[in-house]
Amino acid sequence: MLTLVGTYPPIRCGIATFNRDLREALLREGVPSQVAVVAHPEEVALPFPQEVVRVVAREDREGYRALARLLRGPVILQHEYGLYGGKWGDYVLDLLEAQGPKLVVLHTLLQAPPPGLGEADLRYMQGLLRAMAERAQAFVALHPEGEGLLRALGVRIPVAHIPHGVPDLPRPPKEALKRALGLEGAFLLFTYGLLGPGKGLEFALKVLARVLPHNPRVRYLVAGRLHPNLERHEGRRYLERVREMAEALGVGEAFLLRAGYLSEEELYRLAGAADLFLLASEEESFGQAALEALASGVPVVATAVGGVAEVVTPEVGRLVELGDLEALAEAALDLLESPRLPEIRRRAREWARLRFRPERITRAYLEVYAQ
Repeated sequence: MLTLVGTYPPIRCGIATFNRDLREALLREGVPSQVAVVAHPEEVALPFPQEVVRVVAREDREGYRALARLLRGPVILQHEYGLYGGKWGDYVLDLLEAQGPKLVVLHTLLQAPPPGLGEADLRYMQGLLRAMAERAQAFVALHPEGEGLLRALGVRIPVAHIPHGVPDLPRPPKEALKRALGLEGAFLLFTYGLLGPGKGLEFALKVLARVLPHNPRVRYLVAGRLHPNLERHEGRRYLERVREMAEALGVGEAFLLRAGYLSEEELYRLAGAADLFLLASEEESFGQAALEALASGVPVVATAVGGVAEVVTPEVGRLVELGDLEALAEAALDLLESPRLPEIRRRAREWARLRFRPERITRAYLEVYAQ
């Protein structure tokens, strides 16, 4: 029996959804699987479905060790910094003492210290990756340059690059979705995901301040949940600072913030209403949000960071260098005012469906699993 380890619905996070979708895809291919969950204390008592056979509290180190002793078959473990307990999640090493073969899916690979952290933190995180490699049989990197980054750190186990997949999303009329949001006639820029420093919202607001004088019909909608770790440490102060910045830049009326967890249906409605997805992120991660926007037929303007370059091609969007405000604003205006925008939307949807359809992603996991 294969065991998926990480988070899982009803926990509300991207990795929980990823684990659920991966399990369902594996079941369709005849691979039976169960789930072991690592959860924050307030999540431990949630009503998990029957496929969840064990729930471990995030900081319960003995719980990790007990789970490792129980696991005998193959394991696919989702890894993200902050998901597991200990220093930068190093309790994950206890889980990787399990006896069966272990495949670790790396959702983030860092080339530079995260915002607000230093070189010592980066070195510890990189050392954690090396220690994980000593206990696992293979890595899956969502980042397209993952193998090169890991080899540079001294990792020698096999590394497969398998991106996220995207479903075949519905296509309701864009103007009808805008009317439902009270934004009929607006040019809608959209950003969503876990909100916090590194997402680039402050940078995006400066872009908005440059775009509005040229096109006053533009509105910028930001949707998503405040990063749980940030909310635990400082409440909602980060969102208050973002709102204050919007007012200070004179774009308060054009800036729309919808903070909170979005169901998949809500997310797809918002994405379907958008004219352009704006990603000013500083984070070195795979561009899953951009990919889902493209699958909804929404062109993307993004900073060339992490794996987003694999997703955004000149046919479906624009990439600019991190920190270039003028280039990002010009790219957004160019796409919004392009007479080719309907054609670009069609290309975006077709590109995402062709390259990242779920069946293709599942087959890639089955190939690694078989090995």
